[in-house]
Amino acid sequence: MISIPAAVAALTILARERGMEPVASDDPATFDAPLDYAAIVLVSTTTDRKKPASEWFVGPRRDALQRYVEGGGGVVAIHAAADSHYHWPWYARMIGGRFAQHPPGTPAAEVTRAPRRHPATDTLPDRFRIADEWYGFRDLSGDVDPLLTFDPRSTGATDVNPKPLAWAHRVGAGRVFYTGLGHRRESWSDARVVAHVGGGLDWAAGRAKAPAMVVIDDAATRVREAPPHGAIGMSTAWRITDRVPGRTMEFRRRTLDRGAAIGVHRIDHDEVYHVVSGEGDVTSDGTIRRVAAGTTVYLHAGAEVGIAQRGTKPLALTISYPLARPAR
Repeated sequence: MISIPAAVAALTILARERGMEPVASDDPATFDAPLDYAAIVLVSTTTDRKKPASEWFVGPRRDALQRYVEGGGGVVAIHAAADSHYHWPWYARMIGGRFAQHPPGTPAAEVTRAPRRHPATDTLPDRFRIADEWYGFRDLSGDVDPLLTFDPRSTGATDVNPKPLAWAHRVGAGRVFYTGLGHRRESWSDARVVAHVGGGLDWAAGRAKAPAMVVIDDAATRVREAPPHGAIGMSTAWRITDRVPGRTMEFRRRTLDRGAAIGVHRIDHDEVYHVVSGEGDVTSDGTIRRVAAGTTVYLHAGAEVGIAQRGTKPLALTISYPLARPAR
């Protein structure tokens, strides 16, 4: 495959940027030696499904790779690494699936990033178009949770279902990252692909780190504003997590003035209200409950919910809920 030299050059840079010393080889005998690597990268390692003799993970090499992965090693599998070793069932389970087919050519398609945070996708846009060879898969592992999907319709195909494109999963104690991107030589000078694979390498090698913690001075987040969902009355809000990059949840404080309310609205995520002081009426799908200091209300996605101040004192509460996708 003409993209392999470009992939090796890009991966060499990625490895050295991470303090690793890369070993690039197309000699299967590499796997005859002890596998003492931070991660193994399989770059479009195609074999012929009709020719078992084309497979080079054979005999002790199979045992060595399986021990390495299940014992805690990392694998980064690129594109046609899924089109390989059809006569070794464990290999397909390790990758997470097998290549089934692809349409002709390398058309551009629309790719969608999954909501969850992962080093392989954190720098990518929510949606983007890119040209590649678009694999369909069979024998997908049940634990595969796609990080990227693509829309076949965006290439002119009639299939209406989004297809998995990249994923990461655990195999024993090991980490395996797979991406279907990388068929074209031009992919390896595309900053999106390079960052995507670099993040996958970080994760597979166990080097991915959580973002640094953020300490917030609540006073700097205080605003006077009408409550959301109807602007009923006035309130003081502390939009505590607004400036936290990469967050996956929100955490708020809000004090409702007398007569104020967060209007009834449908929530698409679970939500928690914790009452700090005062009293109020919480509504959930028409059911109303009086709450006071020390009361916590757990509200479920899909309900029509709201909360209104009652009594003589302002209603102070904290509110938390998950975001649909990590904040930028």
